[in-house]
Amino acid sequence: MPLDLGLEGVHVLVTGASGGIGLEITRLFADQGARVTAHYNTNSATLQPLLSQYGSEKIQALQANLTNEPSVTKLFNEASSSFGAVQVLILNHAISSTVSEPVWKISLDRWKHTIDVNLTSSFIVAKEYLARLEGEEESVKDKASIVIIGSTAGKFGEAGNADYAASKSALMYGFTLSLKNEIVKIAPKARVNSIGPGWVVTVRTPLMVNSSAYALY
Repeated sequence: MPLDLGLEGVHVLVTGASGGIGLEITRLFADQGARVTAHYNTNSATLQPLLSQYGSEKIQALQANLTNEPSVTKLFNEASSSFGAVQVLILNHAISSTVSEPVWKISLDRWKHTIDVNLTSSFIVAKEYLARLEGEEESVKDKASIVIIGSTAGKFGEAGNADYAASKSALMYGFTLSLKNEIVKIAPKARVNSIGPGWVVTVRTPLMVNSSAYALY
C-alpha cells in the first residue's frame, strides 16, 4: 500500500499537467485520494487516459493561458466550482527552446517569451492562489502548500539555454524564499518548497540523455 500522506479529498492544482512530469504528479496525487485540477494550455490529449482511469470525481482537465490574468482567474473559478478551494498548488509548467544558443545569439523576443511563460506566469498563478487562500476557512489553510518545480539548470546554469536557466533560478531562489515568508502570514501551517529535477526523458525530450543518467521527479 502507498504511504498515506493525508491528501484524501484535498484539492490540488497542477499546472502544465499534460507534460511528462505533470502527468506523473497528477497520477500520484490522484492515487493519494486528492482531487486534482490538471491544467493544460494547448493539448489535453495526454490527460485523457488519466481522466478515464480516475473519473471526473478525481481529476478535471482545465485549459488556461497562464500568462493572462483573466484566464488564470477563470481557471481558479472553474476549478473551485467543482472541487472547492485550491489547497495545494504545484507550479510545474515551463517551456525551453529546442534550439541551443549562447547568450550573444539569443534574441530578445526569445528571452522575453521564456521569462514570461516560466516566471511571470508563475507569479500570476501564485498571486491568484494566495489572494483566494487569504479568505478561506482555517481547515483549507491547514493544507496549504506551494511546490515549485525548478531545474538543475536553475542552480548550475545551462549553456545554450540561459533564458530557461535564469527563469528557473529566479523561481527556485528569489521567488520561493520570498513566498515562504509571506504565505505564513495568512496560513501559519503552510509550506513553500522548490524541487530541482535534472534531465527527464519525456515526449518533448526523448533520449536526449543516457537512460542511466536521468531521474523523474
